[in-house]
Amino acid sequence: MKKAFREKCFNVKKYNRYYYSKIISNQLYEICKNHKRILLFIPLENEVDINGLIKRLRREKKEIYVPFMEDLSFKMVKYTLPLKKKKFSILEPLNKNKTLAKIDLAIVPIVGMDNTFKRVGFGKGMYDRFFANLKYRPKIVFVQLKPCISKEKITDDFDIEGDEFISFKVRSKNGDNRINSRYFYLASRGIFNSKKT
Repeated sequence: MKKAFREKCFNVKKYNRYYYSKIISNQLYEICKNHKRILLFIPLENEVDINGLIKRLRREKKEIYVPFMEDLSFKMVKYTLPLKKKKFSILEPLNKNKTLAKIDLAIVPIVGMDNTFKRVGFGKGMYDRFFANLKYRPKIVFVQLKPCISKEKITDDFDIEGDEFISFKVRSKNGDNRINSRYFYLASRGIFNSKKT
């Protein structure tokens, strides 16, 4: 079920990426400004472009960290320039030094999400392994250009659970049942999958 749902999510049309990303980044900033140490991500072409947000937060002297792929997971490193393209076309800093900093907030890209507020990712399991190894739990915010949400439970116990979800025209906190409402579907033109796949 998860694999078929993931394919549906990949097929969601994502026109106006720049416009969507700007709106989403402004909402993310309102969350980030209240935190000091933040795990962000260097976006792929089908993800929310948060490069402007990263620059803005760095100017404000926030401590920004990003994933650095390592085996089947990643380690958290301080964001530094220049960036270099690595495996899966992911850009990473040249800095390879793992940080032991305790983050307050993690902004995590998703492919989709189910009704338990758990993440459907690219299928590599890197974020799941990373958070499973943390000895504490920061606030986790899922981001996506256009929503792709399953009303059926399709995730596994090890998939990470978010505290908040932000997409174009859709924002919800974990426990808020509005995420399943018809209004969100009509407003966003995303996918709210209610059939078993």
